Amino acid sequence: MLAVAVAISSYATVDRQFPASLSARLGAVNAEAVVMSEGGTVGDVSLGRYSTIIKPVSIPTSVPINRKAFTYAVAPGESLTTIAARYGVTVSQIRWSNTNLIASDSVATGQQVIIPPVPGIVVTTTASDTFVNLGAKYQVDPQTIIDFNRLRSTQLTAGTVLVIPGGVGGAFPPPPALYVLLARSGTGGSFNAHVVGCCLGSYPATGFPAGWCTWYVATKRNVTWRGDAGYWYANASAQGYPVGATPKVGAIMVTWESWAGHVAYVESVNPDGSWVVSEMNFLAFDVIDERTIKPGQLGGKLVGFIY
Repeated sequence: MLAVAVAISSYATVDRQFPASLSARLGAVNAEAVVMSEGGTVGDVSLGRYSTIIKPVSIPTSVPINRKAFTYAVAPGESLTTIAARYGVTVSQIRWSNTNLIASDSVATGQQVIIPPVPGIVVTTTASDTFVNLGAKYQVDPQTIIDFNRLRSTQLTAGTVLVIPGGVGGAFPPPPALYVLLARSGTGGSFNAHVVGCCLGSYPATGFPAGWCTWYVATKRNVTWRGDAGYWYANASAQGYPVGATPKVGAIMVTWESWAGHVAYVESVNPDGSWVVSEMNFLAFDVIDERTIKPGQLGGKLVGFIY
């Protein structure tokens, strides 16, 4: 009887094109060859019909993570709140990723905004940056930055765009009390400043938040640089624009009259050396005024003029 069972088992193995050596390794095969013909599991091997060996394959079911930041053009009627909700990030994370939005969360139609691909911050490295100081600055493990950006070297090159997942930036400056931005210490009247009824210039001022001094001046001149007002002098000079200490009609005046700096447009220069500027945010937010400035009146707050 034993011989008959072995013979039948061997016959089933051969009949199903399954080597006897493998069947011996996998375990006993019964006389009806149920495992061999109908499929099943023997140890950690899965068998299909007619002795086919099936190797389980893990198939990803989720969309791969996007690791690259992207630029989005603000559509009519959109705000940072609606944009943030669309892409699953926060308003703060978008503002931290765009230096021109640190001072304000206001955006204009057509403005280009950098969006982080995951909750976190997008940064462009400088020559002094390291993974250690970036991790400390944005409260993340430096290795997380390396791993997420799939970097093979721990050496950073200036100008590298990095995504810092889960990064947290600094506090945003508080909105100016009663919309008055400039720390004039009660000396505003000495400038003979007065509100004027108009007018914006003809340039689109793309990239600057409406209602601020930078936005106003960018409607008067074709401003091709970016950054807070106080840095305009250096940023324009770096792009090859002539700069200097003498006021000229059509020049941009740059000062440090507020925590973010201030810019104004030179309308005229008087025979006594004083000059008249038009500006926004000296007297009130989103209000255009003109004032007359005398030589030396700004002291060390005057940075210079962009021609």
